Amino acid sequence: MATDHRTELVKRYNALPIQPLAPSGRVPNVWHFDLRYIPISPPSHMLFLLQKESHFVATEILPLGKKVFESGLSYFPETAKQAALEICLGLMNSFITGFHGNSPTPDKLAPWKLTTDDRTLAKAVEEQFKSLGVNPDRCKVEYLNLTRFAHQQFDDVYKGMKGILGISDFVKAALTTPSAIDFSTAAPADPNFFSPGSSFVGLSEDEENSDELKGANMIMAYYHEFMNNEPLPVNVNSSSRSSDQHASRLNQGFAQIKALLETTTLKEVRKEADAGDAQQAVDTALRLRFGYDCTPDRTLSRDYLIKAAFNATASSQTRSMAHSMLIPWYILNRAEVRARYLFAAAYHADESIRLASEGNPISSASPAALIFYRNSFEPMTRDLKVPELLYHFKWISKASQERQAFMKLQKEAAERKMMGKPNRYRCANVGCGIEADRGKMLSQCSGKCDRDKKPSYCSRACQKAPILPQDWKTHKPFCQPGAPCSVIDTSITTGGISQNGSIRVPVHHNDGTTSLLESSTLDPEMLKKMGEIMTEGRNIHDGSEGSTLRTELFET
Repeated sequence: MATDHRTELVKRYNALPIQPLAPSGRVPNVWHFDLRYIPISPPSHMLFLLQKESHFVATEILPLGKKVFESGLSYFPETAKQAALEICLGLMNSFITGFHGNSPTPDKLAPWKLTTDDRTLAKAVEEQFKSLGVNPDRCKVEYLNLTRFAHQQFDDVYKGMKGILGISDFVKAALTTPSAIDFSTAAPADPNFFSPGSSFVGLSEDEENSDELKGANMIMAYYHEFMNNEPLPVNVNSSSRSSDQHASRLNQGFAQIKALLETTTLKEVRKEADAGDAQQAVDTALRLRFGYDCTPDRTLSRDYLIKAAFNATASSQTRSMAHSMLIPWYILNRAEVRARYLFAAAYHADESIRLASEGNPISSASPAALIFYRNSFEPMTRDLKVPELLYHFKWISKASQERQAFMKLQKEAAERKMMGKPNRYRCANVGCGIEADRGKMLSQCSGKCDRDKKPSYCSRACQKAPILPQDWKTHKPFCQPGAPCSVIDTSITTGGISQNGSIRVPVHHNDGTTSLLESSTLDPEMLKKMGEIMTEGRNIHDGSEGSTLRTELFET
């Protein structure tokens, strides 16, 4: 809201008469308020007002001035202080307009007293009123625990909102009435959480701390944001590119981003973003997220992604990627993910997929959106823990189911291919674990054993190196024509066909899950070391027991 409009609002609010009793003279002129997140599309925050004795209620959609069909996610306060300004504007507007003409009497009064059930919010709103220039006699906000009573009253309001959706009583019952937001117990997010770590290994401490390397890490983080949030058809395997294609794309992307960051300043791109350029808004957001030549600012970074995501003149691709980039803002770096954060993340994931898929026969989704479904959305809808997610967000469910069906077909095709010659796709050295999607990725014994009985090896270390466990002692007696196969373990952990000539190592965890580390550029020993690290300290979880998670690693 423009400053001059705020000034006019304060002027009109200060001019309202004020008295201890409502115009009826029967009930106190005391009003209770709280803030709630409404997940019904388009989502927004709602200011709820209640006069206890008369049971009169009123609502105000925030931010003030939002059109009915617009999303209100530009306003997503994490603290009472962030929430206070829009709440003050909403309160003043409600009393000035007589609750938009719904007041039980024609008389318009300023409240004698305001109350809320959040001490931090009471203090923040009171201070914000003073900062706006509201008269001292109408700035006071007191704490009053009306949580249960207020929720009962709002439940009736929400039933009315559900009634206009045209849904069955069964579905209505699944849509839970939102609770008042409690800012007093919210843990602050780490402002440096998104600061990029090192993308390089084997460096000294001085090299790690050099400005040059920090800049390179920043560029890599920027590049990965684009890769992780680019929508792709769900029936396309991202690893179908060859290692040369991956390297070429990485080098090209790195060079382009480096040139962009070195030839433009944050001030310049921010000016373009404020003028309505969605792509510049994304650029601004990523610089602010990672702290490129600035102090990291997660809140302002989100604001610019919101600008891009809801820019009606931007391309669907840009808007889809902006929505996808917003997902981790709500769910990462939190000891617990509260309901409104989960719903907001799901909304952005759903919109990201809708924008990329609408009108197409097959869905398109970013890796970030699919990972959110697997790690957060699906566990919350399994056994109908939070069934309303399934009602509000259908695009993400559809895309994820299509992706799972495609991966199942891939896995079955891989099994048919590999089970025919299992010893051709797995290193014969017991305990190695390295597998390949193509036989040519593994070397074979060059001895006289029959071709279909030859063991395969990921490296010479697994075949003959004297300082490591090796298979030659096992295979030597069988290395002759007509001898049986010496391979002991021919099991294959399939994760789909990757068609780019890669090797992988399965990492089995105590919770029954399996992670497939796959690379077309790392050597077998490095890949096995990565697997050992994951086994010792699991850092990936997909939320479903007995499942397989596939992670692709590319050498930088």
